[in-house]
Amino acid sequence: MKKLFFIAITLCFFGSLYGASIGIGAQYTINAPRALGDTVNISYPSVVADVMAPILPILGARMGLAEYNIISEDDGGNNYKFGLSVYGDICLMLPLPSQFMPYVPIGIVYGGNGGSTLHFKAGVGSMMNLGTFHGFLEGGVHFMNVDLETMEESESDTYFYVQGGVRVPIGM
Repeated sequence: MKKLFFIAITLCFFGSLYGASIGIGAQYTINAPRALGDTVNISYPSVVADVMAPILPILGARMGLAEYNIISEDDGGNNYKFGLSVYGDICLMLPLPSQFMPYVPIGIVYGGNGGSTLHFKAGVGSMMNLGTFHGFLEGGVHFMNVDLETMEESESDTYFYVQGGVRVPIGM
């Protein structure tokens, strides 16, 4: 984990030469499993923050900084995540000669401790230049496969998300 954090920070420093940015926004998750391996699905809003650093003109790295999920008490209550447990994506930028910049975020997370979990995320988004900052809107799908030692067989879930907000540039 420390190595991944070091790589993300290094990318952000090098990316700031090209114009890294901090994103703050809201996300709505649709039909996500209530808990790991749970069969009950819930939908809920979230507040998210991330940092995005361009690696190349058509490729960027995005790392989630914080996420606060607003969930009813019946479904487990509010929760939050900070740092590397939020998300990490590679964003393929499609530069166009206009104010809009479409992009495709892709993320893969694999972990194991008493079994394994695989998360795959893909979506489509667009940023719009609003002067000193950018507005963004994005939607996508999560695929999650859970295979725990305590389960007889693996379970898979697919759920969706929509998020939007502002991206403020930070530079050197």
